[in-house]
Amino acid sequence: MSSWSRCDRGQTEPIAALFAVVLVAIAITTYGGVLTELLPGQSDRAPTDATAERVWDELGGDGVYDAGTLSDPSGAIDHSVLPRGFSVSVDVTYRTGDGRKSDGRVVYTPDGNTDAYGSGEPPERADVLVRPIPVRIAPGVVESGRLAVAVWKR
Repeated sequence: MSSWSRCDRGQTEPIAALFAVVLVAIAITTYGGVLTELLPGQSDRAPTDATAERVWDELGGDGVYDAGTLSDPSGAIDHSVLPRGFSVSVDVTYRTGDGRKSDGRVVYTPDGNTDAYGSGEPPERADVLVRPIPVRIAPGVVESGRLAVAVWKR
């Protein structure tokens, strides 16, 4: 017969076990946070994907871009959806019966205003995302187009 009995087995208090689990979770979270700050290229990253999604939500609220929307840049995109501290270039191009057309490039400065050199190309350091979008040319006429969003630090 065994010299060990049920009463002699070691047990852990539930509070101590819960405390240990919480402590391990905090340590893993802290390690992950510090690691992402230390890895090269991870800090001050341009939020291009999120910005492109927000810009598309502003421009194509019903799922289709209406041609000519960017002709009024201040009314086209609410500056609160743009990332703080970054310049954002938005360009929509599409095909018409006459060929390819652009609604014009609009550049928003870090403070959310439109920039005077908006017709120029974004700088080389800009992070660019291009996605296909449907463009309503006229009532009942929808063509394929593309939305190009570039984000960079000034």
